[in-house]
Amino acid sequence: MSRKRKELQQVIEEKLIERILLELDEEELTDSNEEQEEDTENFMLGLLALNEVRYLEPRVYNIAKSQYWYNNILPSYDDIRFKKIMRKFPENFKVLVNLLGTHPIFISNNIKQQAPVELQLAVFLRRLGSKEDVFSVCSRYGIAEGTVLLYCKRIMKAIISHKAEYVKWPTGQDRKFVHDGFEAIGGIEDIIGAIDGTHFILQNAPQKEKYLYFTRKKRYALHCQGIVDHRGIFINYDVGWPGSVHDAKVYRNSHFYSNRSSLIKGNDFLIGDSAYPLSPFLIKPFSKPNEDQVMFNRIFSSHRIVVEHSFGRIKNRFSGIREISVKKISTAINMIDCSIILHNFLESHKDTWEDYDSNEDDEEDNNGLNNFDNDNEESLKRAGEAKRNWVMRKLFTSY
Repeated sequence: MSRKRKELQQVIEEKLIERILLELDEEELTDSNEEQEEDTENFMLGLLALNEVRYLEPRVYNIAKSQYWYNNILPSYDDIRFKKIMRKFPENFKVLVNLLGTHPIFISNNIKQQAPVELQLAVFLRRLGSKEDVFSVCSRYGIAEGTVLLYCKRIMKAIISHKAEYVKWPTGQDRKFVHDGFEAIGGIEDIIGAIDGTHFILQNAPQKEKYLYFTRKKRYALHCQGIVDHRGIFINYDVGWPGSVHDAKVYRNSHFYSNRSSLIKGNDFLIGDSAYPLSPFLIKPFSKPNEDQVMFNRIFSSHRIVVEHSFGRIKNRFSGIREISVKKISTAINMIDCSIILHNFLESHKDTWEDYDSNEDDEEDNNGLNNFDNDNEESLKRAGEAKRNWVMRKLFTSY
């Protein structure tokens, strides 16, 4: 209930009390009292009529909107300018429209037809690919703010439905393709992926347990762990952990770690930085290295850097997720999901994003979290040390 509505009801109640008191004093009523009673009754009727009015101030419904830019300016752009706005080339925009257009969410259940999928996708890509707020996006496309949110919700649902198609672990010939790709970088064999974690900043503090999302850089954030192949295409990822959670904890609770026995084949292993626990299936650089180990670390880093570049390309292509401005954590997670899936879709279609930085959140911060607290993990560490020495010997023998 609005403040003005409460004030109005209070006035009505006061007048009702006043009228009751006047009726109780009938013996003192005069002609002037009767006139006053009539005036009071008219005033009461007016107040009751006002109480039925929803708004006490006039509201403007016909706010000027125009889709001239979308219908006339955007189609005139060349491929380079189109990509700056839509974050992809026109031909891949059309492919994506056809891919998403078959999703049931775009089928209307009533007489009124939905807007074309092209427009809904364009609105979402502007939201994802720029730092503009919702009002700026709705002004550009000539639609209401609520409509922007509705279009984005539909498109995100459609994109996420294709996750299994575009984010998948390499098997068969794809596995050999990834091995060969990493080996071509610097000579290390049997790498199946590079792993790293990054933060996606939240502009606003979460409504619940916000302290969990507060990072050491004094920002609210979501944590994302990603595993990429030699091209920087994601083959596995986990997103949604609060930003204060360490990489090692996210890793031990990740989809990969829970399913490592079925994902790791033969001599396969991941490569990661020192934040991760050493094991036969995850190799990291030597700490306090000798001369040979320094050289190995340097070559090792040239393979691992691909995952940092991948996160950098995603954040530069879709700058809307560099600092996410939403109310719900679930919406932020969906936006990150869509960014990774779209990244894979575009990279696999040779639509790369050349303007990128390394993952700015890639700071090694062990904080003692790699101290193993049970015999099984200690044995994994010893086996990992043996595996790393074996990998180094193979590498230097081939040189």
